[in-house]
Amino acid sequence: MTGILSYGIYVPAWRIARETIATAGGIFSAGGERSVAGWDEDSVTMAVEAGFNCIGDMDPGEIDAVYFATVTPPFREKQSSAFIAAALDLKNTARTYDITDTLRSSTQALQAAWNDVKSGTARKVLVVAADCRPAAPRSQEEQFYGDGAAAILLGEGAVIATIDGFATAANALPGVWRRETDRYPSSFDARFNKKCGFLQDVPTAISSLLSAAGLTVGNASKFVISVPDPAGTLEIARLLKLDMATQLEDLLFSQVGLTGSPHCLLLLSRALGKSKEGQYIVCANYGDGCDAVLIKTIAAADTITESGAGIINKKKLVRSYGRFSAIKEAAEPGSLRKQGNPSIVKYWRDQKWGLRRYGMRCNNCGTLQYPISICCLKCGAMDNHVDVRLSRRGKVFSYTHDLLLGPGCTESDGINPCTRAIVDLDDGCRIFIEMTDNVPEEVDIDVPVELSLRLLHEKGDFAVYGWRAKPDK
Repeated sequence: MTGILSYGIYVPAWRIARETIATAGGIFSAGGERSVAGWDEDSVTMAVEAGFNCIGDMDPGEIDAVYFATVTPPFREKQSSAFIAAALDLKNTARTYDITDTLRSSTQALQAAWNDVKSGTARKVLVVAADCRPAAPRSQEEQFYGDGAAAILLGEGAVIATIDGFATAANALPGVWRRETDRYPSSFDARFNKKCGFLQDVPTAISSLLSAAGLTVGNASKFVISVPDPAGTLEIARLLKLDMATQLEDLLFSQVGLTGSPHCLLLLSRALGKSKEGQYIVCANYGDGCDAVLIKTIAAADTITESGAGIINKKKLVRSYGRFSAIKEAAEPGSLRKQGNPSIVKYWRDQKWGLRRYGMRCNNCGTLQYPISICCLKCGAMDNHVDVRLSRRGKVFSYTHDLLLGPGCTESDGINPCTRAIVDLDDGCRIFIEMTDNVPEEVDIDVPVELSLRLLHEKGDFAVYGWRAKPDK
């Protein structure tokens, strides 16, 4: 059987209360909190995290293609999905695709991947979506937006759900846009976008989807509706005459915010985690029109897995608007650009350990070590080793808080220390690595950590990705 094999989400550890943003700007508070990507996170790093949570212990070599959906790619001319495939250790022959420039990119990628699997051109296809959308300071969007990622694995085998149909209602409405030269999105009138946009397009796409399948609104147990206005979701539900208590999936606005292109897949993952066998789920994703997807569950899920509620509930508060602004400023493209030009040749040559996270095991003494080098660090044997993919989890063996040298060997601000640690991974490899998503007080000996792909620096005007350790608790 062909369908959805697994799913996974990623929400950054940091949150800020919307009241904090509202107080700083002297505007209303939308209530709750929103997720905030770390200063060294972007759409690529978050997509990798969601991908790991999706594929779990599966052999990544079985995946034939990866589709990456986003409206915030780190490059305007360079493929992001190639980085994602490398970090997930997909085979070099895996096809990589980027689908961008619309909030519907995630559902467009899902349909393209589904066509690949159904046609037999691919056995397993990974769809990942991630966004880290910029918003004007002290604006409504700054409160509404959230950062996050989601992933869906399609293929043949023990599926948990099937995809039974797609429908689309395209609309060339001006809506929201961001040009090449724009830092923040623009919009003519939110009321116009609502009345002539999603209040028309979403019901149209859903009605077309259900009609083609011979179903009615009452046949679906859950409706996942992703639109750019949290209140608009409720209005659409009323137009469709849904049972608000049982049929409408929680928008996660008060916990995460509106994450952009991945939001529909994030909500779908939540719905799948709570589903029972034989239920229909309708997904509607708005952006310059609406995509609707009909999903039927095959295997029941009694509880939301770690790829759902557990990740959302793991959080740390950003307690001031100044700190929030500093994080966002650091995440702007080019903000990590410092003096100096790294060796791009070395970065390419060392990709196997730098991106794919491989170490080496000496054939002479059996020592597992990182990074890969010519000589064994213990016995000195030359060119006598095998490459081994390392574990992502481990414990802190020793650490220091460095105020002299900043992250990525950049200049320190003298205020925020860079934590560097010696970590013993679960597979026995001992590595020296920088830490992230931590405050000094929570780092100690034997603290569990997890390796996470992050943006190391942008020296030489190039985004250099690599691994850092984050607290895993």
